[in-house]
Amino acid sequence: MLLLKGISLEHSWFYYNLLLLPFHFWYCQAIDGQAGNILQRANRVNENLKKSYLTNGDFHQIKNCLSQHQIVKKLVGFKTNLNHFDHLYGKLYKECTSIYASGSTSSGIYPIWLKERFQFTYVYCDMELVSTKKGWTTIQRRMNGEINFERGWDDYVRGFGNPSSEYWLGLENMYRLSRQITTATVLGMIDIQSPAIGFDLEDWDGMNVFVQYTYFWLESKATNYLLNVRGLSRTFWNYFDTAPIYESEFSTPDKDNDDDNNAHCARDRKSGWWFHSCFEANLNGAYPKYKQKMKWENILWRGWQYINNNGTALRFVSMKLYHTVVEP
Repeated sequence: MLLLKGISLEHSWFYYNLLLLPFHFWYCQAIDGQAGNILQRANRVNENLKKSYLTNGDFHQIKNCLSQHQIVKKLVGFKTNLNHFDHLYGKLYKECTSIYASGSTSSGIYPIWLKERFQFTYVYCDMELVSTKKGWTTIQRRMNGEINFERGWDDYVRGFGNPSSEYWLGLENMYRLSRQITTATVLGMIDIQSPAIGFDLEDWDGMNVFVQYTYFWLESKATNYLLNVRGLSRTFWNYFDTAPIYESEFSTPDKDNDDDNNAHCARDRKSGWWFHSCFEANLNGAYPKYKQKMKWENILWRGWQYINNNGTALRFVSMKLYHTVVEP
């Protein structure tokens, strides 16, 4: 699968099929006699490779085509990019923790293998978070307001946005991620190792905290992706009287599953979230303006006034998972 910077998750398969053709065309046309353009085109392909991921079959087709006509040496840095490709795809990494442990310690977009869906998906791996744990798999991120989060049920299930900027990985992918790591018990049963979840929060004044729960679990579509988090870090008990994240089903403007019988929180807040009520947490709310105060209809985390007495709105939020058990 190929994913270029700027291409949304839901369109990645379409662009994969569309963009694969020019790769073969560029190489074959160069080989067929347009020698004067070889270096120019090679450099162009090399720049694309720096931003792209190719399947194993694509890699071998291009490599064989090039090696037969001795053009490989024209591709500046091509070998380095292919070694990076082999490193990432030589093993089916199921989360960012094992990618970090393998030696890839720079934050960025990486492919991870969803074993229950038997496919790759692309995520932003936070390798540099100031924490004792390294290699967090980002499942949601807001940073500039360029992506519209006022969407319906189908979009929230599928996922949308761009891992290089703002995105929502998708409820179905999150559900699979919560079941990625398994171990066998003495009795031969399969034990699922639930990941931890962290909420990275920063307001317009530069105040930031990282709220961590030791347990994250998401139920299937049959129960509207019911959320369960436990084990709030002791560090934050002094700041938040109670956790603003509850065991709730997911709601969207076109599908009301919240716990408030007198309101339709997702419709009123114009976003999808696990609403216990309309006044707790909602990291998918409207993106606030510069230096704006926190409002119910915007990105919301109840209790933020204990962090910053100014009540300044959140300009950056991110949800990320850490798998404490990494399979060999």
